[in-house]
Amino acid sequence: MFMKKIVQMLLVACMVILSTQVAFANSDKTTIQEGADLTSIHRLAVASPLYMQVEEKAPSKAILTQIIYDSSRVSKLNVISYDAVAEGIKMTSNVDVKSLDRRQAAKEYRAGVAKYADSYVLVTVANNSRTQFFFDVYKADTNQLLYTYQIQANRSEGDTVSTYTNFCEQLYKHLDRSIEEQQKSKK
Repeated sequence: MFMKKIVQMLLVACMVILSTQVAFANSDKTTIQEGADLTSIHRLAVASPLYMQVEEKAPSKAILTQIIYDSSRVSKLNVISYDAVAEGIKMTSNVDVKSLDRRQAAKEYRAGVAKYADSYVLVTVANNSRTQFFFDVYKADTNQLLYTYQIQANRSEGDTVSTYTNFCEQLYKHLDRSIEEQQKSKK
């Protein structure tokens, strides 16, 4: 009788732990475009994110750009920072993309990024009731969409550096996994 109670308590404890993990998991979605060759991605550049700081405690656009680059430490890819690409474009084309308005800067970045990387990632942040990150990976020379990753914050997660870092790390982990799966299927 005593043993039966212990087994029941352990079963209930396991169910609580498992349901807690599921309740706090972020909602995410990965899409590989038809015909996209992810195995051709070796150097990935970071583009300037489409982001507007809503909350005072949320990271600024400059900090988010740095977070996207710093989070690449979990990836096997060679990731190039936005600042490095912007400086390269300034040196070769004599165009300072950092001083241009958003649309013109994006146009100049897309035109020049292929000299420094074979693909680039553009992050769009939607700050609604729950923050969502949309990561789009494009082929640098053709600007063809190759891969998308979307992740949504839980209600308990705020717009903080740690939340944004977690989201960016998830991108790199999922992208690495997708590249590895495509390599395996090619063999």
